[in-house]
This record gives sequence, C-alpha cells and structure tokens, in this order.
Amino acid sequence: MKFGDKVRCVREKFSLTTEQLAKLLNVTQSYISHVENNRRQLGRDKIVLLARELHIPVEFFLRDDVETLEEIEINDKLKSMLTDERYLNYFVIVDKAVAAHISPEELEQAIEFIKRYKRTQG
Repeated sequence: MKFGDKVRCVREKFSLTTEQLAKLLNVTQSYISHVENNRRQLGRDKIVLLARELHIPVEFFLRDDVETLEEIEINDKLKSMLTDERYLNYFVIVDKAVAAHISPEELEQAIEFIKRYKRTQG
C-alpha cells in the first residue's frame, strides 16, 4: 500500500473529511488530496503528528512491511491482555478447555450456566 493510500485509509477509518484532516495537520485540503493521490508526501513532523493524534504507530506510515491497522489493533489489544494479570488465569482455563476438547459452544453454555447460577445466589 502506498503512503497516500495509507493516509486515505486512516482518514476514512476515523471518519474524517479531507478538510478535517487538513485542519488537524495544519495544511490545506488540496495538499491532503495530493498526498492521498500519491502526488505529495507529508513531512516527518506531520506524519508524527498524525500518528500521535490518531494513536497509530508511526511505522504504519513509514514501512511497507507493517501490518494493516486492524492487525495492529488486534495485536495491541492482545499484548495489553497478556500483560494484564486478570486475564492470565482465564487464558490458562481456556487452554485447559481446549486440551479437554471442550468446544467453544460448550464453554459458552457453561459460562451462561454460571451466570444464571450467580444471579440466583445473588
């Protein structure tokens, strides 16, 4: 994906108009149009500003081999879950369920049973 395509993708993902993006970056709407059509390039300071404001890794814009935004978001969420001690015990239990050949449907049924049980005890 070319740089301009990445900028357009990000702008559309965040439901921004070219005018809003231009205002965010303190450039003209015409300049954004040129960038998105791969006729111009954003300067380093503008790329950093865009990445920071939209909470996107700068590497997404600078490297060709980075993941899609969706993959980045999934990986970031997974990393935060793996470092959160509250989740670690759940991962162990899910691993045990997989080892015991408990299907996702059966696990869901067990969760629903426990929810109902807790409501009656509450």
